[in-house]
Amino acid sequence: MKKLNLFLLSAFLLGVISCSSDDDSSSGDLTQIDPNPVEETALDATTVSENITINGLAKIDGDAPAPTGNISFTLPVAEQSAFLQTGFELNFDAPSNYRGAYIQIASEDGTIAPGYFDTGVQALRARNAKQKNTKNRLFGKQAKMDDRNIFIDFAFDEKVSPGKFCYFICIYDDAGNISDPIEVCVEVEAWGGNNNFAGTWNFVKEVEDGITIPIGEESCDDYEYTISCSNQESLTIDRDYCYIIESFAITFSEDGTYEYISKDSNVSIDNQATAEACSPVFGPRQEETYTSKGRWAYDEEEKRLTLVEFEYREVDGNGEVSENSSLEGELVFDGGITLTGSEFTLTESYNEDGINETYQYFFTR
Repeated sequence: MKKLNLFLLSAFLLGVISCSSDDDSSSGDLTQIDPNPVEETALDATTVSENITINGLAKIDGDAPAPTGNISFTLPVAEQSAFLQTGFELNFDAPSNYRGAYIQIASEDGTIAPGYFDTGVQALRARNAKQKNTKNRLFGKQAKMDDRNIFIDFAFDEKVSPGKFCYFICIYDDAGNISDPIEVCVEVEAWGGNNNFAGTWNFVKEVEDGITIPIGEESCDDYEYTISCSNQESLTIDRDYCYIIESFAITFSEDGTYEYISKDSNVSIDNQATAEACSPVFGPRQEETYTSKGRWAYDEEEKRLTLVEFEYREVDGNGEVSENSSLEGELVFDGGITLTGSEFTLTESYNEDGINETYQYFFTR
C-alpha cells in the first residue's frame, strides 16, 4: 500500500462541512456556490508581466523571436489555476532536441504585454531535481517522469491579484526552429472561496482499489525485491515499510488559512538482521508528528481544492525537529472534491504503465 500524503489528507478534510440535525441542506451538494467575482476580474497583462518571474528569470525587453513553424508540441492543459504569492507551474513532454521556450503574457482578449521570457534549458529538469523531501507527506503519488519532462515555474510578487490573464508559449530547438504559439489562460485564485469548508475535520478511512484502510489500521508498501541471506539463500521481501495513521485533524478558517497536526507511526525492515535470519525482521516502531500551516483556495467552477503550505514543523521518530517557513509557499495539493452534508470524499485516479489505480479518502466532522 502506498503511504497517504498528509497534505492531501488536509485538502480532503477541508472539503468536509458539518450541518446540524435541523439543517435541511445536510444532504445537499455544498460545493455548489456562487462564483467568486474577484476571480473573474480581467487582469492587466502589463501589470502581470512586470510582476512575474519565470524560472527565476526576469522579462526581456523587445519582441520575441518569430515562429518558424518547423517544430511542434502539445500541452496537457488550456486553462490553469494559480495562487497568490505561490504562482503556478507548467509541465509537458519535450522533443529530444528541445532547447527552451519563449513566453509572452497576455490579457484575456489576446492583447500581449511588451517583452517576453526565454526559459532556455533551465526548464529541463529530472524529477528528482524538482522534488524536495516529502517523506512525511502521506499522500504523494505522482506520475513517472523521464528526462524530457519540462517544468516551467511562474512566480508572482504581491502586486499580482486574483483574476484572469493568459500567456502564449512557443518552444524552440537546437537548430533554431520555433513552434507556433499555444495560448493558455490562467485564473489566479483568491484564498478561501467557500465558507462551507470552515471547521475542524478528521480523517476516517482510505479506500485503495476496493481495499478499505481505516484510521489506526496498519498499511504496508507493496514494493517487492529479493535479498541475499547469510546462508546463501534468497529471500523475497514483499513489504519493507508499514505505517499507521494514528490521528489527523485539520482546521480551516474562512479567511483562507489552515492548520493541521498529524501523528503516525511506522516500521521499516532491518535489512542486515533480515539477511542474517533469512526471515523479515523489522526495526523498532517510530512515531512522527507533523504540523503544517498555510492557505487554501477553492475553485468554484472546477470544484477543486488547493493547499499551499507556508510553514511546517516535523518531529521524527528520534525526537529530532525540522522546521521551515517560506514567503512563497509550496503547492502541496490541487484536486477535485465531493462534499455532501457532513461527509467528504476525494477520489484520485492514476494510469501508470497502463494500469489504472483509484484512491478515495473519507472525512467527517
